[in-house]
Amino acid sequence: MEVQITGLSRQEAQERLKVHGPNALPVPKYRLLKLILRQFKGIFNLLLIVAAAITYGLGEPIDAGFILFFVILGTTLNVYQEYKSNAAADKLKSYLRSSITAIRDGQSQEIPTDNLVPGDILSLESGDIVPADCILLQERSLQVDETTFTGESIPVIKRPVSDKGQTITEENRLLQGVVIVSGNALAEVSETGMNTKLAKIAKTASEVQADSDLVKGIDRISKFILKTTLITLLLVILANIALKGKAADIPQLLIFSIALAVSVIPEALPLVLTFALSSGALKFAKKNVVVKRLTSVQDLGSVNLLCTDKTGTITENHLIFTDFFQMPDSEYHPLILSRLAAIGLKERIPEPFDRASDESLTTEQRKEVEEYSLIREEAFDPAIRSNGAIVRHSSGTELHIRRGSQEYFHDQGLIDDSLIGQWVEEEEKLGHRVLGVSYNLGEGPRFAGFISFVDNLKSTTVETVKLANEMNVAITIITGDALVVAEAVGREAGLVFDSKEVITATDFFKLPSGEQHKIVGSIRVFARTTPEQKLDLINLLKERFTVGFLGEGINDAPALKAADVSMVVQSASDVSREASDIILLENDLRVIVDGIRLGRETHVNTMKYIRATLVANFGNFYAVAIGSLLISFLPMLPKQLLLLNLLSDFPMMAIAFDRVNKEEIEYPQKYDFKSLYTTFIVLGLVSTVFDFMYFLLFYKISPEVLQTNWFIASVLTELLLLFSIRSMLPIEKAGKPAPLIIWLSLGAIALTIALPLIPLTANFFQFLPPTPAHLGLIVLLALAYFVVSEMVKRPLARYLQRMENVD
Repeated sequence: MEVQITGLSRQEAQERLKVHGPNALPVPKYRLLKLILRQFKGIFNLLLIVAAAITYGLGEPIDAGFILFFVILGTTLNVYQEYKSNAAADKLKSYLRSSITAIRDGQSQEIPTDNLVPGDILSLESGDIVPADCILLQERSLQVDETTFTGESIPVIKRPVSDKGQTITEENRLLQGVVIVSGNALAEVSETGMNTKLAKIAKTASEVQADSDLVKGIDRISKFILKTTLITLLLVILANIALKGKAADIPQLLIFSIALAVSVIPEALPLVLTFALSSGALKFAKKNVVVKRLTSVQDLGSVNLLCTDKTGTITENHLIFTDFFQMPDSEYHPLILSRLAAIGLKERIPEPFDRASDESLTTEQRKEVEEYSLIREEAFDPAIRSNGAIVRHSSGTELHIRRGSQEYFHDQGLIDDSLIGQWVEEEEKLGHRVLGVSYNLGEGPRFAGFISFVDNLKSTTVETVKLANEMNVAITIITGDALVVAEAVGREAGLVFDSKEVITATDFFKLPSGEQHKIVGSIRVFARTTPEQKLDLINLLKERFTVGFLGEGINDAPALKAADVSMVVQSASDVSREASDIILLENDLRVIVDGIRLGRETHVNTMKYIRATLVANFGNFYAVAIGSLLISFLPMLPKQLLLLNLLSDFPMMAIAFDRVNKEEIEYPQKYDFKSLYTTFIVLGLVSTVFDFMYFLLFYKISPEVLQTNWFIASVLTELLLLFSIRSMLPIEKAGKPAPLIIWLSLGAIALTIALPLIPLTANFFQFLPPTPAHLGLIVLLALAYFVVSEMVKRPLARYLQRMENVD
């Protein structure tokens, strides 16, 4: 159907926008009340509320209020951090402004997709995601992917309406979310916003991310802590009742047990994770990287194989014309035919070959190109590696041009490799990319010749490859380029040292399955790879490696979804951006390698907190729990236990910002539960032994003396343990801790000693001011605990390393 290509006027569009609203789904925002209510879904806060209710019911309103203070404090911190995270995510998302080409006031313009209105005329091309429900008006070789609605990935042909009065069928519709696979089209927007079919289907749906390794690991640790705590407490309560009989104060024992349980739960872990991941995401943002899935910051730390195309990451992605080979009987220069095959590039974003062909034309050649007009453009077909165009000369002569790889023209029977193979081979050995062209004047296709281009290596590539090697991260190039070209680039980049490390994807998949599994990890370059083969390669590599994949084109989407961590560049197709975890606003491999280091640092710091919490909390937990069986009073009051938890947790939360030793991030990070539990048992036993030493020193003097001195000792030992266990390396090799940790620890120590000395706080917490002699004993024993923990940690670290090597 012929349409008047003027589109809406700016005024009409603004008026319709007021009527129909923005073309966007409502963005889910957590209201303040909803954010607060969400905090009470966790076990920790519910446990505190139960403790407060029981305490109040037993006539202790002050104690109940103090426990509720912890609820309010924890909730406030979480709400504040989540509010900041939402704001940071919104700021990061603002970098990505989705837009589409629309015709307004008779001109093609880039319009933000949320400003589209019914009646807008869209210019769609390969790689676009249709941003609203549309009616197809014109098309050229159009094929679309309707997987969103049908589940079938086979491209579908759509047909334009023939006149305004005809009944609109599904064949004429382009629905929001449909992907333009090939060709181009003009379409009129019919529905926007919540009126589109996709919006109606997804009205009640919200974005849900699959749990990452990080989330699964933390969940497993949390369940272990909860089970261990509840079982131990049940045994302690039953033992108290059995040993003390009627003398056991059941209500007080229950309150003590709940407070003891609270003291061992690592309630700051979500904050530590959030601080660490948010800090990582903001560091990425400073490097022009947008993190769509926050946990992918940590997941990058486990990546030990990075798969990427060479173009734009290894090389500059700027082709430069170098040479040509023209058949003796050709009537046309190969460079002119290459430019004519992309004669419609003014109507779309030019491909690298298009741009290079255009930039290389002489003045005379450009004048010759301008004598032609486009009749029909034939979109690039990745399966046959060719595209084309039908053009008309000003004299009326029509010319059908095909442009593609050497293999394409060989399969068409247009070239004899024995005549021109040597020229192509020499060019490809230099790392040049070669493109062939043919033409048809109506008498059958004739091969015209080849042109070659060079895409120079990025200045940072060699250094980045060396850095990746130092971090034990392998880099594999998966490219559609010729084998010889890809090998030349791989050698120049320092990735390839032997021809056995390079293979075409087709030859690889011809190998027996056992051989594929045997050699796949040693291949550094897969050449002539189709989109389907990329997906198969990623799935195969995932069996042995944690794979990060950097993609770009629309056909990379399946491989992106399959990879453990998926990354794309800003110029990637809409569908690839949707499938990715991380978006690079600047195409630089160095940023990804730096990101892997950042992910490892995040993992290391998270594990520091988990180790310190398990050892310190459980060591103190078992000592206090067992101590309650040996005396007629509580070894520490509930509010003292809660205060202990608060004072030790604040410095521990700062571990998210700690410095990390280079040795600790040399290898990919993973959750090693065997090592974690071994550390917890061995160093937890050391902690329990020293806690009992404090118990034996003070329990005979008076309840207040034991409770006060044990409280001070517990805070000091937990903080000293943090400085030892922040690294499994000897303390002299672990490097200096972050200044924030030092200052918060000093503040916590000063506050711990000051609270029993200040009459107001001493009375409230039922402390007794410690004597100088007692304080001296506490400090000396704490220092001895630090030395012993460090001495035990060293052979333990060696044992864990041997265990890891065996695994």
